[in-house]
This record gives sequence, C-alpha cells and structure tokens, in this order.
Amino acid sequence: MAETRVSLIQRVRNHADQSAWEEFVSIYRPLLVAYVRKRGVSEHDAADIVQDVFAKLVVVLGDFELDTHRGRFRAWLWRVTHNVLIDWFRHRATQDQAEQGWADQYEPVEGDNPSAEWDQLYHRHILEIALQRIRVSTAPTAYTCFEEKILLGRPAQEIADKLQVSTNVVYVNASRVLARLREELATFEEHLGSS
Repeated sequence: MAETRVSLIQRVRNHADQSAWEEFVSIYRPLLVAYVRKRGVSEHDAADIVQDVFAKLVVVLGDFELDTHRGRFRAWLWRVTHNVLIDWFRHRATQDQAEQGWADQYEPVEGDNPSAEWDQLYHRHILEIALQRIRVSTAPTAYTCFEEKILLGRPAQEIADKLQVSTNVVYVNASRVLARLREELATFEEHLGSS
C-alpha cells in the first residue's frame, strides 16, 4: 500500500528529500493551479503564484502539526494558498481597482473556513489521484468491473456479458476495488484530517 500522507508530510520537512517533494508537488500542484486559475488569474501568473505557495510551504511545513481539533490539512493548505494569492494581488504594481477590491473583499478573517468551491476541487482532485493509483495496481478485468458497475452504474449482467464472466465476478471485483478506493481515500482523509 502507498505510503501514508502523514509520513509524506514528515518527509517533506526534510528539504533534502527530493523524492518526497516531487511526490508532494505532483499531488498538490494541479489542485493549486486549478484553484488559482478559478480566481481569474492567467495561466502564466498562476504558475508564479503556485511556485510562491510551494516556497511558502517549504518554510511553514516544518512547523505544521496535524491537530484535528484545530483544523484539517485541507483547510490549512487552503489558507496558505489563499494568503499567498492575496499577497500576490496586493503587491502587483499594475493591479487595477477591481483586483484590489477582490483581495479586500475575500481577505480571510480568524475562523474562516475554505470555500465550498475549494472543498469540491480538493475532493475531486484527491479522488482522481486515488483512482489513478488504483487503476495502475489493479487487474484490468477487476478495474473494468468496478468502473462499469460503480462509476458508470451499468447493469452487472451487461458487464458480465461484455467481459465474459459471471455476474458474481462483476459484483466481487467491483466491491473489492471500491474497498481499495475507500482505503486510498482514507489515507488522504484520515491522515491529513480531511473530512
């Protein structure tokens, strides 16, 4: 099974652990870019902002302690990203009045929670990563049973006929892969304190 996300966070605290940083960046860069782009930032500027987020994370991850009573990793990552984004807007010399208004309007206050849009992007991104990991480590027939039955909602008999297996095989494979997906998601959700 894949290394837990908690241990990944512990590993990225070591700035010399290049493989940990590569894995961390590969997991979270697409999410951060998507979030920043949805804020109306150009692709080029989004790349700069996300780079600033990772530069900030290099510094602050050393002090990050998972405390589910104080918050969740998802919310903490959003706050770091959001603060970098607001700082970027504030420091742009050519920023027009609308952009300044946006930054002022959305400045987080103590107790702010991530937006529903952020939560949706986060969950979708984590699901995509989990599905990719399961797809490469699962027999094609088993994954097809899962994909067709669980993700696409096709009838078991139709899938069984297509794959030339029994409907019982379809149900068993779909159930096993779904259980693995739940485990993979739990790795992110529980270990990072996400809900």
